[in-house]
Amino acid sequence: MKRLLILTLGAFVWQTTEILPIGLLPQIASDLSVSESHVGLLVTGYAWLVAFSAIPLTVLTERFDRRVLVLVLLTGLTGANFLAAFVPNYPTLVILRAVVAFGHGIFWSIIASLATRLAPDIPKSRATAWAFAGIALALVGGIPCATAIGLWSGWRSAFGAGAILGGIALITAALFLPSMPARQSTAIGHGLRRQPALFHISVVTALIITAHFCGYTYVAPLLDRVAGVPAGRLPLLLLAFGVAGLTGNGLGGWLASHPSRTVLIASLGIIMSQGLITLVNPAPALAWIEMVAWGASASLLVVGLQSWVLELAPDNADTASSLYVAAFNFGIGAGALSGGITLDTVGLRAIAGIGAGIGVLALIVFFAGSRRPARFEI
Repeated sequence: MKRLLILTLGAFVWQTTEILPIGLLPQIASDLSVSESHVGLLVTGYAWLVAFSAIPLTVLTERFDRRVLVLVLLTGLTGANFLAAFVPNYPTLVILRAVVAFGHGIFWSIIASLATRLAPDIPKSRATAWAFAGIALALVGGIPCATAIGLWSGWRSAFGAGAILGGIALITAALFLPSMPARQSTAIGHGLRRQPALFHISVVTALIITAHFCGYTYVAPLLDRVAGVPAGRLPLLLLAFGVAGLTGNGLGGWLASHPSRTVLIASLGIIMSQGLITLVNPAPALAWIEMVAWGASASLLVVGLQSWVLELAPDNADTASSLYVAAFNFGIGAGALSGGITLDTVGLRAIAGIGAGIGVLALIVFFAGSRRPARFEI
C-alpha cells in the first residue's frame, strides 16, 4: 500500500500542475500582461501536447525500467515547476508548460499498469482507484490550496509549492519504488486494431472531457460573474468540488466492475451540473450543490474510463492507456479552447451551456457504440 501512495502523490502533483492556472487565471493574466483567454491556452496547449505526444513517447520509452522512468519524469516535473516560479514573461511559461506536458503523457499512460503491478493482491479496479485518488486529492487540496496561496502571496508561489511537493514525490519514489523492468511490447497497430471498442471509448472520452473542461477551465469567472459567488469564497467552492471528487473516486473503485455504467452516471452528472449554472440566475447557495455534483461526477468519470480501458486491454495496458490519455487530453484542450472562443465571442454565461451541449453529444456517441460490441453492456 505504501508504494501505491507514492503513485497517488505523483498523480496529485501532476494533476495540480496541469490545471493550476485555472484557479489563478486572472492573477497570471494581470501579472504577465496577457488576456484571460491567453492564460486559458496554458491549459489548452498543455493538453494538446499531451494528446499528440502520449502514444509515441510511451512507445519510445517502452523498454525503460519503470522505476527509472518515474524518477526521470518526476525530476522534470519538479524542475519545471521551480523555474515557473521565476519566469519573466508569458513565452517562457509556455515553454516550461510544454516540458511538463511531454512527461505528463507518459506518466498517465503507465500509472494504471504500475498500480496493478505494485499491488497484485487487490482487485485491479481498487489499485487503479488508489493511484487515481491523486486526481481527487488534487481537486480537494491541490487546486484550492494553490488558489489560496496565489491569492495570498502571488501565483508564482503556487508553482513554487508545486516544486516542493514534486521534490517530495521524487525522494519517496527513489527510496521505496522497486525496480520494475518493462514487460510488454507496445505494438500499437497490431494490438489495438483487434480492439475497436478502445477507439469508441476514446471518442467518448474526448467528447465528455471536452464538455467538462469547456466549463471547468473558466470556473473561476463563472462562479464569480454568473453564479454570483463572492471572490473570497472561490477556494472554498473549489474545496467542495474536490471533497466531492474524493467521494466519487472511492465510488469508482467499487463500481468499476461495471465501467460503462459508471461512465454513463458520471457523464449525466457533468451535463446536469453545467446546465444548472446556465439556467439559474445568480444563486450562490445553489453553486455549492452544482460544484459538489460536478466534482463527484468528474472523479467518478476518470476511474470509470480508465477501468473500461483496462478491462478491454489487460495485456496491453500501457499502449491502450496511452490512447486513452491522448483522447483525454485532446478533450481538455478542446474544452479549454471552446470555452475561450465562447468567452470571446458569445459571452461568459454561454460557456457552461456549450459544455452541457457537447456532453449530450458524448452520450449520443456512447449509446451508438454500445449497441455493437458485447462488452459495452449498460
